[in-house]
Amino acid sequence: MLISVASISVNAQLANTKWKGVLNIQSGMNTVFNFSNDTLEVFNADTNESLETMKYSTKDSLLTLQKLYGSSQCDTSTPGVYKFQINNNELTLTLVSDECPDRADAIGTMKLDKE
Repeated sequence: MLISVASISVNAQLANTKWKGVLNIQSGMNTVFNFSNDTLEVFNADTNESLETMKYSTKDSLLTLQKLYGSSQCDTSTPGVYKFQINNNELTLTLVSDECPDRADAIGTMKLDKE
């Protein structure tokens, strides 16, 4: 039970939050990362178009992303792992491992501001 509570509190850092940042696609695309309890939806901030919906989980300072649907060439069975750090109102994502080049190149190391 203690492990479940610890896992929930780690996910709680991102759950129900929104962050703005620039993805490394199309010469830089303004995006919004909208985290729900276990799903991340990435939107184009300029057009409000949904780009990708992913299942996410956190453990310690690692964020695991797995595509559900969207426009990248990632398949739905290939997870990506990113280190995440929250300082004040800034979220930093840093690539740990990701076999999907579209996602790895787009996110790489990214800073997002809390919306």
